[in-house]
Amino acid sequence: MKVINYGSKYEIYPNDLKTFDQLPKGTYTVEFNPMNGFSLSKINNFVQKEPKIYGNHEVKVSKALKTFEILNRSLGIILSGDKGVGKSIFAQLLAERCADSDLPVIIVKKAYPGIADYIESIDQEVLVLFDEFEKMFDDRKDGIEPQENLLGLLDGVSQKKKLFVITVNNLRRVNEFMINRPGRFHYHIRFGYLGREEITEYLKDKLPSEYYGEIDSVVRFANRVPMNYDCLRAIAFELSLGLTFAEAIADLNILNTEGQKYDITLDLVNDDNGKTISVINDKHELMDLFTDVVKYGHYIDGVGYIQIRFSPSDIETNDNELIVRSENIEIIETELTDAMDELDISVGDLHLKKSAQTNYHYHAV
Repeated sequence: MKVINYGSKYEIYPNDLKTFDQLPKGTYTVEFNPMNGFSLSKINNFVQKEPKIYGNHEVKVSKALKTFEILNRSLGIILSGDKGVGKSIFAQLLAERCADSDLPVIIVKKAYPGIADYIESIDQEVLVLFDEFEKMFDDRKDGIEPQENLLGLLDGVSQKKKLFVITVNNLRRVNEFMINRPGRFHYHIRFGYLGREEITEYLKDKLPSEYYGEIDSVVRFANRVPMNYDCLRAIAFELSLGLTFAEAIADLNILNTEGQKYDITLDLVNDDNGKTISVINDKHELMDLFTDVVKYGHYIDGVGYIQIRFSPSDIETNDNELIVRSENIEIIETELTDAMDELDISVGDLHLKKSAQTNYHYHAV
């Protein structure tokens, strides 16, 4: 047997007991038992299953690790964006790189009361990963560690150096003192939905060449609804079986549960000189392009309210923009006919661009 003494306590352990001055390299999860307190349980290291990582994940992971190496204090990183857009892949890639470089990885899966103090007690450099942070540390629930208790870990109060990473789906549920605080979270990496280039590259990698003809249908679909890697992976699998995109999407668990928001531009044409005046409607307009007939109304200054309708089958794709040509647009607000005739104005093309996620970052110009 082995006897461990600390303070006035003596505890007996089996003969296979080992002691270390430092946590050995590897990947661990935090466990908690009301009787015995906190402990770490070793698990297998992350191994990236995807043969190819899309986007600039590798570059940003290297940047984060270089920054952590240079700093003499803890480094925090927020990975935010909707589900399935690459946050977990990035976190796993970072964890894999840390494990390869002998930096232990600690995964926190539950917001145990006292978890902040336990992490603070670990006196060495480690990566601490909180997945779906705002769900785990939900201040609306009882019996969990409040988010504010973690603030001391992330700033100058703690003198110990660690790499903290949190993945977040809903930023509104993250403590306000964690956002816009580079002293706590130096990096905030946003993940958005996939565009034409990413979708085309992915499908060409996954599909036999004889099925490339379906790629344009997937791109047109992604212009109307948000496309993440989860959905794209499922679509690629179905297409590889020889199905058309129309056949694949009919049975996949990808449902039209709500309309997508678009930035809309309606062209008005001056019939006298042929010039086009673009009238930009309110951004982030909710519109469902999967109905039999799409209706859209807007108040035009100096003209009045106008309502139009068109068929989704008449939508054309131009890069990341959808266009409905004037000849396929029907005016159904007849009260404005006289006013438009007097002003020599007719309706031109309608341009729809899927609203981007809120841009949280500044861009130098």
